[in-house]
Amino acid sequence: MMISYKQLKHYSLHATDDDIGGCKDILFDDQDFVVRYLVADTNTWLPLSRKVVISPISVTKVDVENENVHISMTSQTLKDSPSIDEHKPVSRQYEETLFKYFGYGYYWIGPGAWGDFAHPTELADADMAKAMQEEQASAPENHLRACGEVNGYEVATTEDNVGHITDFVFDVKSWAMRMLIIDTNNWLPGGKKLVVLPRDIETIDWSSHKVNVKLTHDQLMEKPEIDLDKLDDDNYVQSLLQKAE
Repeated sequence: MMISYKQLKHYSLHATDDDIGGCKDILFDDQDFVVRYLVADTNTWLPLSRKVVISPISVTKVDVENENVHISMTSQTLKDSPSIDEHKPVSRQYEETLFKYFGYGYYWIGPGAWGDFAHPTELADADMAKAMQEEQASAPENHLRACGEVNGYEVATTEDNVGHITDFVFDVKSWAMRMLIIDTNNWLPGGKKLVVLPRDIETIDWSSHKVNVKLTHDQLMEKPEIDLDKLDDDNYVQSLLQKAE
């Protein structure tokens, strides 16, 4: 099942015993293009500047009909999780502390986006987590970026600037980013919402607020348009992905 970043921002997060607010942002890995954390809006139940991040490892269900995400832990467990400041980035050192607290295996040990596994929930096994933590020598730096930050970045082809990033689409089983959506409205009268794939991305330049793609102007304009209201239609999504290849 596919879901967009802007959809998820309207979803509420449910612990096993209580509602823990809404999804404030999404942190993704700009190398593997996969969601690493949902950022909870904690303004109503935690002190200011206290950020709570939730790994997809703990997500048991994404309920599209009721617009909520179910988390496999209590609200108190989340409240007691390792603290991080709202205005500071998530470091690998913090991730190690967080994963040990929850008893998760490290996703950065192994060849894939989730280590040796295809789906994040497989990293919830406590015995396996202990083994992975013991075998780790040195952890590479993470590559976490916020959708809320990248949303709005200009898109640069190999020839010119065309539009800006307006949304992201994720597979909620693997939590892989499957598409980035480019809005050409600020360049083309009327505008289009075009689909590019993560493999089309050359670099994301944080200093210039720009996403560079490995496409010419014409190649980008040939990418398919998306109807975000049809993301629940598997046939539509598969056809769209094929056209974007």
